[in-house]
Amino acid sequence: MPHFHQLNFFALILNICWTLGSVSSQELHTHPNRASNEGNIGSSYFFYQQPQYPRDCLEARSQCSTSNQTGVHLIKPDGYPEPFEVFCDNTVDSGGWTVIYRFQNDSLFFNRDWTECKFGFGFLSQEFWIGNNELSFLTNQKTYELRIDVTSTEGSSFYVTYSKFRISDEYGEYKLTSVGEYKGTEDEINRFLCPPNSEDEVYIYSNCTRRCSCINGQFTCDDTYRCSPNAFCEERNNGSQCYCNEGYKGDGVNCTIDTPPSDCQDIYNRSRGSAESGVYKIKPTTWEGDPFDVYCNMTDDGEGWTVFQRRMDGSQDFFLYWSDYRDGFGSPDRELWLGNDKLHSLTTQRNYQLRIDFVNRYGAPYYAKYSSFSVGNANDNYRLSNGGYSGDAGNYLNYFNGQAFTTRDVDNDAWSGGNCATHSYTPCGTSCSYNSGWWFNNCNYSLNAPYGTNCLYWYGLPGSYCNAKYTEMKVRPV
Repeated sequence: MPHFHQLNFFALILNICWTLGSVSSQELHTHPNRASNEGNIGSSYFFYQQPQYPRDCLEARSQCSTSNQTGVHLIKPDGYPEPFEVFCDNTVDSGGWTVIYRFQNDSLFFNRDWTECKFGFGFLSQEFWIGNNELSFLTNQKTYELRIDVTSTEGSSFYVTYSKFRISDEYGEYKLTSVGEYKGTEDEINRFLCPPNSEDEVYIYSNCTRRCSCINGQFTCDDTYRCSPNAFCEERNNGSQCYCNEGYKGDGVNCTIDTPPSDCQDIYNRSRGSAESGVYKIKPTTWEGDPFDVYCNMTDDGEGWTVFQRRMDGSQDFFLYWSDYRDGFGSPDRELWLGNDKLHSLTTQRNYQLRIDFVNRYGAPYYAKYSSFSVGNANDNYRLSNGGYSGDAGNYLNYFNGQAFTTRDVDNDAWSGGNCATHSYTPCGTSCSYNSGWWFNNCNYSLNAPYGTNCLYWYGLPGSYCNAKYTEMKVRPV
């Protein structure tokens, strides 16, 4: 909780006027109704008599024009044995506020015993506490609004109000019995007072950046309270709180996976749109193994893309074997092949679309998008199925539609002359090798070819088919 150099409490009440006839400046600095010799002035002055005493500052203001000024006035709540002085504020929100407490320069010691808190202490024109006894009589004669005005050490000011403020009598140990509805000038202001019957209850700021507990009628706050990255802050019937995202369980501060997300779109949806691009764990609904790492692209063409291939710098060898392409290799945030078993499980749990992004050697971006994409299982040799092209890179993947997967040690291509995965070719005047796993048809070019000048070939790419320096293949539910 920040340190405030001024904290004023005001209570709204209803009116009538009883004003001091003549008071010296020294007398205005003296608090009324002192149990000790701190300055009880109740019988020391001459007053202009009125038919009755006002019960609070609002009634005092309405009795006569002289009581419209902010300052010390005399009131007598119902049932109280004799009138006593209070400080009335007629400058705030139409006036009529009976000030019950003021802290402004740390000149007064507030850690007092029961008797001092009962009868009050301090000086009405400076810092003071009106006294629990007077406050009890005052707040039990009508329904009162409490207003708290605060000025921070940085000079910013704000206020909070409570619609029904009341404390019990001494027999009830001056218990705070009602505060009513809370309102404030800033969303981040929370309740300063504990509502009735709230011991050990927890209160959380509206933006979930602070959690406070009610202990002995006062708040103890934890400023380190934050929602888990797998949680969100939301205000419900019981106030604001951190709640774990769908598929996670916990108290909102700590959330563990309950049901793993099935893909990156699921991650995005569970985060309510707050998830950023990065590495996450997913578990497709048909996947029988443990959750596995994927890279989620949350920026290209919307959000929720699960990346299964990337070429960017040649750091990963793609001339690998059937088992390597089956299980996957590389790093999710660098060059990778997710793995054909995973790709099959991912793309057959629902209907998926494919997007392939390219950047050519000059830095120009292009893309090819397919409205349908799936990969068969191992028994079908991870056969490719795709359709519905759009984009500006060219519809080259259509040539491989329906083809089984081939690697250097397993030949499933349509070429009768050998294994396309080990065949050499000379595209764009440069000697390259297919040297990769792919859905080869009749030995056409692959995005998994050796990385280097003119070797990543995509038929239809503007400028030159051999210009690709970066590729990223990713899927998302339709």
